[in-house]
Amino acid sequence: MAAHPLPAVLAFARVAHFGSFTRAAAELEVSPSALSQTVRALESKLGVRLLNRTTRQVGLTEHGARFLEQIGPG
Repeated sequence: MAAHPLPAVLAFARVAHFGSFTRAAAELEVSPSALSQTVRALESKLGVRLLNRTTRQVGLTEHGARFLEQIGPG
């Protein structure tokens, strides 16, 4: 049975909120590397890139912004 996607969706939402894997990981009490792997797995499952990552910043892609809008409170 596949793992439930909710933790990955919540992880993505926190990264999007902070614009940072490091800050989101600190809040979620996981390593930035583990958080990055979780978000990558979600992206793979969805078949789209949700975040643009550089060494200096993390930002939403168009798909990521739409996904965040869909999962966020109405």
